Amino acid sequence: MDSNGNEHREAVREVIETEVKNLINEEMRKAAQDLADEQKKAIRQIVEEQKIAINAVVEEEKKAIWTRLEELRKSIVKIGLG
Repeated sequence: MDSNGNEHREAVREVIETEVKNLINEEMRKAAQDLADEQKKAIRQIVEEQKIAINAVVEEEKKAIWTRLEELRKSIVKIGLG
């Protein structure tokens, strides 16, 4: 085979190699983006769960305040100050 044939084969090999590398890099980029998206989704879920838990505690504390207020009213009435 002459040198032109070898040069042609080498050029084709380089083009194919470059294309394969580009495709692999694109797939790696997509996979990294998928992982980042999944991580963001998990973080949002955790934040939402924490918001729900915090709001539940706040509501319980509000109820406790009003319960304690009613107990104080009853105590005041009981001792004759009300």
